[in-house]
Amino acid sequence: MFLVAKGTHRGQGLTAAGLRTIFRYHRDLTGVAGGHPHALRHTFGTVLAEAGVDLAVMQALLGHAHVDTTARYVHLAPVHVKGEFDAARERIRTQLH
Repeated sequence: MFLVAKGTHRGQGLTAAGLRTIFRYHRDLTGVAGGHPHALRHTFGTVLAEAGVDLAVMQALLGHAHVDTTARYVHLAPVHVKGEFDAARERIRTQLH
């Protein structure tokens, strides 16, 4: 939940329409095309995955009934994938020697 930060409704829950209005204002101000509140869920899923959070835990946090839905919210950068691969390769190499 987001809260209204100023005005007569300060401290009350921000409505979906209010959140969209804020996004639209900042999207227009910055020239970012296609920015929308739902993108925050994708960002949240990606950040959780990059932090190593288990997919089942992510599923619960995002409120999904199916883990395959949760997987659609993870967008790993190639540099993160390479870093994880390199770390796994080193662990395997250490175990073999």
